[in-house]
Amino acid sequence: MEQYALVLRSVRYLESDRVVTFFSREEGVLTGFARGATGMSNRFGASLEPLTLSTILGRFHLEGTLYRIHKASIVNPFSYVKSDLDRCYWAGMGIRLLLGLLPPALPEPPVFDLAVNYLELLSAQKISPAFAWIRFAASALDLLGYQIRADDCSLCKESPFGNSLFYYPMDGRVLCSRCLENPGRMEVGLKVEVRVLRFLDGIARNGGEIPADTPILSRSVEFLDRILSCRVKDWRTIDSLPVRIV
Repeated sequence: MEQYALVLRSVRYLESDRVVTFFSREEGVLTGFARGATGMSNRFGASLEPLTLSTILGRFHLEGTLYRIHKASIVNPFSYVKSDLDRCYWAGMGIRLLLGLLPPALPEPPVFDLAVNYLELLSAQKISPAFAWIRFAASALDLLGYQIRADDCSLCKESPFGNSLFYYPMDGRVLCSRCLENPGRMEVGLKVEVRVLRFLDGIARNGGEIPADTPILSRSVEFLDRILSCRVKDWRTIDSLPVRIV
């Protein structure tokens, strides 16, 4: 079956083959084997390179084996993203999120469409890479069940007391500072400004608007990093990369 797929990872195997991990709209994240995908006899061209949207034709030949890739053709190479180091780093963060949060072989069409749109936004240069990342990450977390909500306190049901809340990334609860002081609650959540939660909530629900102030962008990126550090093993934070948040 031919299917649209976003190539996430591609590793050379022996002299002329490749092991490729891709995110298919129809079948989710799969790892496939492509014979003759490297060297002089490469019959796949650049269609199996990471950060490439391709159509892939193949199937599982035996149960418990790798998906066998027979044919692949480029739909969108996202050449500009790959040629710009800053945008390439931002795109790589998206790949890491997908690899870290998606289980194998489970279709997630809305997340697939979101990932393709993220790379298209990075290519179009109409909005900053940081805002494109925030929109992608917040929306992906929402679709996968890790909602970022700016509602009332999950415990007392009251409106936020003060300018900050405490967010629990493992289940999405938010607590106000009064409930956090309850002696029966020993677990500490992630402290976050209410306006950052509301900004991310709005983005996840309807795409949001580009903020006029840069600080909320940087604080939102930092908060998403903290959430993903709790959910994805060995998550590498944005502040460790040579990228600009503008």
